[in-house]
Amino acid sequence: MLIYLSSMQTGKDFIFIFTIFTVSMFSLILYSSNIIDPVQKIEAQNSQLKFSFIEKWGSNGSGPSKFVRPHDVGFDLKGFVYVSDRELNNIQKFTHNGTFIKMWGSKGSGNGQFRVPYSIGVDPKDEIYVVDRENHRIQKFDSDGTFLAKGGNGRGNSDNQFNRPEDITLSPFGVFVTDTGNDRILKFNTSFILVNKWGSKGTRDGQFKHPHAIDVDSKGNVYVGELNRPGVQVFDINGKFLKKWGSKGTGDGQFSVPQEHIAVDKQDRVYIVDGVSNPRVQIFDTDGHFLGKIGSHCQMSTGEGCVDPDGPGPLELGDGQFSKPEHVSIDSQDKVYVVDRGNKRIQVFALIADDLSK
Repeated sequence: MLIYLSSMQTGKDFIFIFTIFTVSMFSLILYSSNIIDPVQKIEAQNSQLKFSFIEKWGSNGSGPSKFVRPHDVGFDLKGFVYVSDRELNNIQKFTHNGTFIKMWGSKGSGNGQFRVPYSIGVDPKDEIYVVDRENHRIQKFDSDGTFLAKGGNGRGNSDNQFNRPEDITLSPFGVFVTDTGNDRILKFNTSFILVNKWGSKGTRDGQFKHPHAIDVDSKGNVYVGELNRPGVQVFDINGKFLKKWGSKGTGDGQFSVPQEHIAVDKQDRVYIVDGVSNPRVQIFDTDGHFLGKIGSHCQMSTGEGCVDPDGPGPLELGDGQFSKPEHVSIDSQDKVYVVDRGNKRIQVFALIADDLSK
């Protein structure tokens, strides 16, 4: 299920209306002369799940196909890919194989400008939603970058305000936003009317220290990750605390801080980015049982930690490794997109077919 966000203008204010659609997702097929044969596997020892490296794009800089601090990835039904850069304050649009098409955005608080663009979402009409963190709002664009609408009534803690929001997930169960500066979760209905909120600053169950990441599984369980506390808290669809899992450390199923973003795939596997000091993506079931992982440390600018995963084979130095990974996104075909922020690039992986049922 996807949620389409439209807007009506009444005077100077925008009213958001969501309509739920069931859509058949476009099959995203990656073609590129740089694509690696799927038999070349990047696989952690003792992992249940195995992934193949597909492709990568991006480098350091401010021009087309270049990044300074890439943050999130979204993809539309035509296979176009959108990347936010929180330092350059722009969105770049690419073809399915990473060929640059266009960019939009600049630093500022006007319509179509950004002050730290964070999460990206795309609706069935290929309209783009950007969480504009330091402007305390969410902006909506068409696929060419034309501004359409915005939500959020300035910085604050009232029901129609945000304080440095960082993540949003649209689900059949509602619209959930991490209102990070207020240490709370906001739940909206499909008309973008607030129907519930929970959380406060603290370390007890149901409290938060910088809620940073959120996603919802097919049964309505809400997964919340915090930047400054390792692990995950799980809530029901109305905000009732259910359980938590994860601890600080470098072993399988453990996390370092800062801990980055969460994504849930259509099989309800939970992907969590382990961030700066332990750069990898870990995969869990809904009870927190470790299923597998992708990645290890590699700083491409210096070669620190970088390895050639297949010797004389087609993979290159550092493929499947990360520096300061920040976001993970999963498309309808189970392709896993990782924002390799420290190496200024996007890497794409596929779950090996034998593991798709796990």
